Amino acid sequence: IHGIGDALKMAHRRQSSQNVIDNLQHHQAVGEAFGYYFDAQGQIVHKVKTIGLQLEDLENKDFIFAVAGGQSKGEAIKAYLSIAPENTVLITDEAAAKVILQ
Repeated sequence: IHGIGDALKMAHRRQSSQNVIDNLQHHQAVGEAFGYYFDAQGQIVHKVKTIGLQLEDLENKDFIFAVAGGQSKGEAIKAYLSIAPENTVLITDEAAAKVILQ
């Protein structure tokens, strides 16, 4: 089970340097999951060193539950789904779903 967040909000929460934030803005990052920041097309534009699961580890799991909601996270969720493993189950709300389906 994991969340999906807005790229810049997550960068600020992680107390990222101004260089990292500038880089995320330059590459138009929209979302973050597992320390991977990605743009609207799902291209990874930055990665934070973490000790937990890595994106490639998800392929070996039976099911992955991604939980995120709200209109403000819609673009981040949509971008993540383009790189999420096939065994990902999204749990979201109507506001995010409307953005995802546009």
